Amino acid sequence: MDVQSDHNKTQGEQTTFSTNYGQDAVWEDGLRDFFEYRDLGVLEATGGRVKAHILRVRDGGDPSDLHATGLHVHKLDFQMIYILKGWIKFIYEIPEKSGKTRKEEHTFGPGDCCVQPPEIVHNELKCSDDLELLEITSPAKYKTVAISS
Repeated sequence: MDVQSDHNKTQGEQTTFSTNYGQDAVWEDGLRDFFEYRDLGVLEATGGRVKAHILRVRDGGDPSDLHATGLHVHKLDFQMIYILKGWIKFIYEIPEKSGKTRKEEHTFGPGDCCVQPPEIVHNELKCSDDLELLEITSPAKYKTVAISS
C-alpha cells in the first residue's frame, strides 16, 4: 500500500460519511439572536474537530442589532467565512510585525471569502437583511470572549 492510500485510510477512520440536503434543512438558534443557523453535519462526521454551518438573518430579525456584538475574539484554531448571499461588514484589528495593530474595515458580498486568524479581534458592524454565509471552524465548539475597548 502506498503512503497516500494509507493516509486516506487513516483519515477515513477519523471522519464518517455524511450528507446534508437543502430540502431537509433545519434552522436553529445559535450564538447571535438575530441569526439562525443550519448545521451541515460536519461536526458529527468529524467527531467535533470541524464545524460547518450556514448563518442567515432570522425572518423578522433586525440586522441593525449587529453592532451589539462588540469587539470579540473566538478561541479556536481556524475560522473561515464565505458569503453566499447579501453582505456583511466587519472591523478587524490586524496585528503587525512591529507589535502594533491597525484597524481595517471590510465589507464582504457574494463569493467573498475571509480566513480569520485565531483570536483576531473583530466586530460585525452591520449586514443586509438577506445575508447568508457559510462558516467553517475548528474545533467545532469554542468560546467567544468579549474585548473591552
